[in-house]
Amino acid sequence: MRLIGTAPAASKHLLALVGSVTGELEVPAGIGTALELGFAEVDMDILTLWARVPHYVASMPYPQAAATLIDGLARVSGLTLDAGPLRAAAEEARQRVDELVTNNPEHSSMVQRLEAAADQSEGTSLGEELPSGEELAAELEKFLRGEAS
Repeated sequence: MRLIGTAPAASKHLLALVGSVTGELEVPAGIGTALELGFAEVDMDILTLWARVPHYVASMPYPQAAATLIDGLARVSGLTLDAGPLRAAAEEARQRVDELVTNNPEHSSMVQRLEAAADQSEGTSLGEELPSGEELAAELEKFLRGEAS
């Protein structure tokens, strides 16, 4: 899983610890953004961490993202943090998603196309023939409730 960070100009040196991507990042703004800007105004280092979650699982618990964020926080802060329980939960979640994809040729095909498009280039349009993230998430949630067809 890829971890990226955002930081105001004065804190850009922190990005070397977690990585970044070029381009624009569109995320909901709120208190985190206000804090980031406020800390930058008083010359206090700040770094916002983001775990990049595949959109087709974004509406369900995704412990791999939490483990990645914990690892990034440990790297930036120098703290020793244990993400082991989250990694175990992440493996269970991965197995459930793999089972859903493996047991449904339509889902398998969709994931293969999504992965191929992501491999080609971030930001490439995936086209209208693919289901929306909401449709995929709804199918995954249905499967996890034991209602998959």
